[in-house]
Amino acid sequence: MFGAIAAAPTIVRAQTDSADGAANQEKASLEKHDKAVPAALKLTDPAQEAKVRDALAAWFAALKTWHAANDAQIKPLWNDFNKARSAQNATNANAALDKIAGVYASFKPQHEKFLADLSAALSPAQVEAVKDVLTVNKVKVTYDAYQEIFPNLTDAQKAVVLQNLQAAREQAIDCEAMPEKSAFFKKYKIKIEDDYLTAQGYNPQQARKDFAAKQKADAPKKKPAGE
Repeated sequence: MFGAIAAAPTIVRAQTDSADGAANQEKASLEKHDKAVPAALKLTDPAQEAKVRDALAAWFAALKTWHAANDAQIKPLWNDFNKARSAQNATNANAALDKIAGVYASFKPQHEKFLADLSAALSPAQVEAVKDVLTVNKVKVTYDAYQEIFPNLTDAQKAVVLQNLQAAREQAIDCEAMPEKSAFFKKYKIKIEDDYLTAQGYNPQQARKDFAAKQKADAPKKKPAGE
């Protein structure tokens, strides 16, 4: 009995520390984007910056609440998707993606409100820049990589690749965790490579092998020790 009483403060303290840790993590995430977004936008108007900060604060609060209620459904579905991809079972992979989209459908009002709040304070190009900050610039990084791996892409093909990567970003901004943001980009990279580029006559698997070989050949050779 006395042991249980003695342990109680420890349990309460552990729960409090956990809650404080989550709150601090959320605050740190918001503060990080509070700095990164205005810096990327080069905002000089305090009123405009305040509107953007308010939009971000409301967005992160909505994101946290929604994911707390839905992550238990989403994570197993991504596991199903990854297993299906590993087994090269396109039917099951697509079924998992459809279920993920069904879960995320309930977040659409919050998604649209966030973009509306941003659009009320920013230009369309600036809204795009905010999306890039929230997805660590994955559109540009991946698009540039595609141009290196597939150097003969036409302008029309580049446009389709870019359109798909922007679609990935649109879904990825609704994620809290970086692994899930990356998973949405993986979803669209599959569409780009397995569907579009293959239909355009490319061999994505061979193109990646050729690119890796070229990188290895171009890498500076290490000199033997002592030279």
